[in-house]
Amino acid sequence: MNIILSSQNVNFINDFTKLAKENSIEIISIGTEGLLFDSINMGDVDAFVFENSNYVQKALDLAKKKQPYIPRIVIGKEENIVNLQNANTYIPFSNTKNFYLLVIKNINSYKESFKSLQKLTIKVTEQIKFGNCIYNPNKRVILYNGKEIGLSEKTGKIMEILTSNFGSPVKKEFILERVWHKDDYYSSRSMDVYISGIRKVFQKNGIKMEIRNIKGIGLILE
Repeated sequence: MNIILSSQNVNFINDFTKLAKENSIEIISIGTEGLLFDSINMGDVDAFVFENSNYVQKALDLAKKKQPYIPRIVIGKEENIVNLQNANTYIPFSNTKNFYLLVIKNINSYKESFKSLQKLTIKVTEQIKFGNCIYNPNKRVILYNGKEIGLSEKTGKIMEILTSNFGSPVKKEFILERVWHKDDYYSSRSMDVYISGIRKVFQKNGIKMEIRNIKGIGLILE
């Protein structure tokens, strides 16, 4: 696994690189703004770790736009990083082994979780077959039993994710990130309303499928 580490702290780079190597992780250390943005545009890595700097917000924005399913982790003094946007997680800096292990644990967790959504960065085909139905994401239409069932924009995006992963669970935070571009209480409650709406569409049109909530894992369409 390759990680881009944006930092100018030599001691931090050396300590993190040593521990990462023990965990079969290669660190690509970048200390300048220009090289960092070039690396983000290339995107041939498994994760980004940004130490707080005067250009970290710009780097986060670019990374989310160019590589939305590559984990973005920010480290630094807590008071300096809590207001930054578009990171997947924020870890207050501490020069201890537990801190470095926490960073690696977060990278592994996000990387594994993002695998199920990476295929959604590829252009979706015009038709996605799920069960005895077909979903057209471009028209936002479910085709079932000779009938076309139109969906709203947000409902359509949720259906695109669920049908693309038919029979497999999808974490709720992925849907929130993809559709609402944020993961907070109000967005989560809004998502619950839309999911309930999809269930009603199924019931109204005799589609014998369900969206189940698997506690601690996510949602599954089956």
